[in-house]
Amino acid sequence: MTINPALVLLFTLTFVFPVQAEIYKWTDANGKSHFSGSKPANPASVENRNDLQTKSSQPAPVTDKAVVTAAAPKVDLYMTQWCPYCKKAMAFLRKNDIDFNTYDIEHDLDAAARKKTLAPDYSGIPLAVINGVTIRGFSEESYQEALAKK
Repeated sequence: MTINPALVLLFTLTFVFPVQAEIYKWTDANGKSHFSGSKPANPASVENRNDLQTKSSQPAPVTDKAVVTAAAPKVDLYMTQWCPYCKKAMAFLRKNDIDFNTYDIEHDLDAAARKKTLAPDYSGIPLAVINGVTIRGFSEESYQEALAKK
């Protein structure tokens, strides 16, 4: 079986170029609104709705909940799945109802690179960054001190 290069090119081009369409909202003589992909012949009013995509990409308004979480401590934990000290660190944070982000340095190369820039001479785990304070290993006292700084 041979593959026709022209068909492969045609198939590829169908998915490469984005589809563009205009949506028109128009009101007829009776005042009824219509949406259409083509401009009507004699509408009472026509409105081009190409702004729909722009409106949908607007950021959501800030809510009270977002303000509350912004005041919460920021905790990033660089860890591995098998590390017992990482598990103790996560258990401590959960026990104290502290939200945190975990980054598995064995499965996420970007996280491993970030860890190396945060502590270039530290090859151990866990590495925690709590409110901007970098903590090597796990110590409840160190974590509590860093959490107290806001």
